[in-house]
Amino acid sequence: MSLRYSDFVDYDKLDPVKRMALEMFEPTLVYPERLGIRVVSSTLGKTAMGFDFRGVVDTDFILTSNVEGLGTKNKIADEMYATVLAEKRKIADAMGEKRLYRGLGQDTVAMSVNDQLAIGADVFSYNDIISCGNSSWFSTDMERVSELLQGYRDAADAGQFAIPQGETSELRDVVFPDTLHLAGSSIGLIRPPSRHVTGDRIQIGDIIYGLESSGMHANGIAKARRITEKLKNGYFTELGKNKTVGEALLATTTLYSRAVMAMLDAGVDIHYLQPITGHGWEKIARPRKQFTYVIERLPPVPSLFRALIEWGSKNGFDMSDKENYFTWNMGIGYVIIAPESTREAVLTTARDKCGISTHILGYVAEGDRQVLMPFSENGKQVAYTP
Repeated sequence: MSLRYSDFVDYDKLDPVKRMALEMFEPTLVYPERLGIRVVSSTLGKTAMGFDFRGVVDTDFILTSNVEGLGTKNKIADEMYATVLAEKRKIADAMGEKRLYRGLGQDTVAMSVNDQLAIGADVFSYNDIISCGNSSWFSTDMERVSELLQGYRDAADAGQFAIPQGETSELRDVVFPDTLHLAGSSIGLIRPPSRHVTGDRIQIGDIIYGLESSGMHANGIAKARRITEKLKNGYFTELGKNKTVGEALLATTTLYSRAVMAMLDAGVDIHYLQPITGHGWEKIARPRKQFTYVIERLPPVPSLFRALIEWGSKNGFDMSDKENYFTWNMGIGYVIIAPESTREAVLTTARDKCGISTHILGYVAEGDRQVLMPFSENGKQVAYTP
């Protein structure tokens, strides 16, 4: 029998996922209307997506875009899922092994939406890219697919943006057949343009605030995976409170957009915003102005990070304070720099609007461009200079 294209790329397996996504994401299409933007319904399901800006009363804005990928976090869910099926391991969550995938959609979205927020942008649309190495990933367990897609829907509801379009492609021989490559792009507005956050207005005496993370988020995962692989029970190692380390690593990434937008709406004079993602706390010193960012107080280290540090130390990993804080978020997912006069508004808004706790980490001082950390190594206070 002659080989056909369907023997390599099976649309009969991909198309049901697309239909499920369209149905699940359809209620999100109204979210851009909060900004006066309408999804053009006649473009739905077409080769490109249209937005109608004629309902925008105030046209003084900057249009923004971003594209980001998740990285390797979904490999944790894949490996735990396979182990559950093969060895009948138990997952603490009542939803079972399918639930492992629930947060990955929001994790992927957060990489883009939180980056957009760093320049003051309010995202109104997100397009997902879900690529498989073999379409059987989608067809063997539709409940697992539904949980994955629900994570995107949860993110859209939390961030109030639409998901009008996406891509589910089969990249055979590029992506491994037992996993996915997750990525996506977002579109946002900075309105008015005076909300454009660049770091240029940072001043000596400004306060450095940290918004709490919900866990590992999606950066530094590769090192966490390598440490966990050294453990006898791997991702099923108990972490306490009826939870495994794998489940803790899969904690859903926080979306900070609504909390920060609430601050801007309240008139908070924000001078700088930055997600604590790749390079960890080094990112605090990203602004080009010559200041020293003095960190005086570190929040309590969450139990997940404490456990990883203990296990890593026993297995030959560099688990020094410098390595940890310049790799992982260590409990802080987002940094805000703003004047002392905004203290009360910053500390209360994220908590009251979104239930996110805020810490005062330190202040901006005169000096070389660096992050000065409150710990020492080899008798010298640790600093990072970009």
